Amino acid sequence: MIAVDTGILAFALNRWAPEHARASRLVEGLLNGDRSWAVTWPALHELIARITHRHGVARPLASSDAADFVEQLLESPALRALGPTPRHASVMREVLEPFGEAPPPPGFDDAVLLREHGVRELLSTDAGMRRFGFLSVIDPFQGDGWRPEQPPARRYRRLTLRGGG
Repeated sequence: MIAVDTGILAFALNRWAPEHARASRLVEGLLNGDRSWAVTWPALHELIARITHRHGVARPLASSDAADFVEQLLESPALRALGPTPRHASVMREVLEPFGEAPPPPGFDDAVLLREHGVRELLSTDAGMRRFGFLSVIDPFQGDGWRPEQPPARRYRRLTLRGGG
């Protein structure tokens, strides 16, 4: 499963963003496709905050319009909105471990939820998300971009099970 971050959703909604056309095609492809995809609840909250704030976009939306957009996203049968599970605290500690005593970087809340739900791929323009080693971050606006029918990145080798009874 692949996840989409706040920035991609904001570009899909903001007609004045240079990335709008590509982002809206990408999100519409996911919404109408069969491939499972995910977004974290913190990303949805951040999306509403960003697209309704006058410093976040050139033409902010009313809060009710932003909420309508989120509800439309959630109607997609292929979309999973990711929230905490009973394992949340232990996964949080696991994601924190590589950073030692340093404060967690931005995106930490999303990274914990992605790890918790086994999501390894993230569509994002935020290069900072690469700090989380378990994530394969794909910038859909670089190169040929990304398409919903594209197979998952194989960053991890497949394990071979040896026979034995």
